[in-house]
Amino acid sequence: MNLNSLKIAIIGFTMISLFSCGSKDFTCTMKGTVIDRKSDTLMLKRVNEDFRFVKIFIPIIDGKFEYKMEVKDIEAWDLTFKSEYDEGGWRSFKFFPDQQTVNIELHPTDQFEKNKVSGGKTNQAWQKYTMEQNNLFGSRRQAIMKIQDSIVKTGQVESAEMKQLNELYHSPKTDSTERQAILAKGDSLRNNGKAYVPAFMECQSQLEKLSHEIKLWKIDKIRKNMDLNTYSLLLMDLLDLFQPIDIITIKNIYPAYAKKYPNHPYTAVMASALIGKEKIRVTGHFVDFTLPDLTGKKQTLSELIKGKVALIDLWATWCGPCILQSRTMVPVYNEYHDKGFTIVGVAAEFKNTNAMKKRIDSEKWTWINLVDLDQQNHIWDIYGISGSGGMTFLVDKNGVILAINPTPEKVREKLKELL
Repeated sequence: MNLNSLKIAIIGFTMISLFSCGSKDFTCTMKGTVIDRKSDTLMLKRVNEDFRFVKIFIPIIDGKFEYKMEVKDIEAWDLTFKSEYDEGGWRSFKFFPDQQTVNIELHPTDQFEKNKVSGGKTNQAWQKYTMEQNNLFGSRRQAIMKIQDSIVKTGQVESAEMKQLNELYHSPKTDSTERQAILAKGDSLRNNGKAYVPAFMECQSQLEKLSHEIKLWKIDKIRKNMDLNTYSLLLMDLLDLFQPIDIITIKNIYPAYAKKYPNHPYTAVMASALIGKEKIRVTGHFVDFTLPDLTGKKQTLSELIKGKVALIDLWATWCGPCILQSRTMVPVYNEYHDKGFTIVGVAAEFKNTNAMKKRIDSEKWTWINLVDLDQQNHIWDIYGISGSGGMTFLVDKNGVILAINPTPEKVREKLKELL
């Protein structure tokens, strides 16, 4: 499927949804039991939503919880213990609200495989899928992890070169410039497989091979068992920021799902994301969109950057690194704005723009900022950074992407060439 076909698909799916009857809404009561845990709150979100936009918090009282969900489309949802999320390490439990009552049993993290969900055919398919995967690959993974954990316990994980770099980095005699050089050397060691001792690297290699084997098994399941469970798996593979994505395979599988589920929310999200994955790369082209500014006026990106070298800055008030990145661009903007350079900010905000207005005022960002409130326009999906706080994209006068997340020095270098 090429880009034009995907664009046509989006229009087609929209028209179908306008002229066909939607699925019948119903209320799903989710009932659950929490075993051997002290956590008092659960977070509930769709699997393809950002944790920072979580709106639903469910209290756990005497090891029990209950929540009524108004369901229009059967989608995959995540339950996460808030205490784990707050501590920075968590594992979410997936389920589908696909009938009037769904029962869930949650165990401690180290007994995650004991978690259960019952109620509905989609949950049954999800449980069958996870059990089969665990039966085929679970014991092998545990054996490798056991060896790796034993190496970690000895404290002899890093190579001698990496240890030396770490000591230099944390030395009070090392200045900021030297630390940047040390970080670059560390990255080089990791990329060349020299950052850790051979035994640890062998475990990593085995885990990577097993992960690839699981991936092939999963793709086969997605091809042969077309249901909403496997559709959610396909979607999450596409939106995954941390694993290499086989775009060709996903593009080949997607049309069959789109045909079977033309009105499902996943279909439109995947169509947009596929366009973004195709285009959003160095030498690719920015994807155009129209969003409101802080006055409510609709602004189109292509019109704002026409004939200019531009930095498209996707950020959010809750993303500290994004704000730091934007802050570093102020001197560059001030120096080159009158010479044909511009910045267009796009903020992913929740509920309202109050925090956004305060942040822009305090930072004195004078470039235009648009807003994608509650991620209604899926800009982060389109730009291939779902689940991320933000990212920047430097484009030339023709809209060709020159760099992704460039440093101020990289932007200056390009501006000297082009302006």
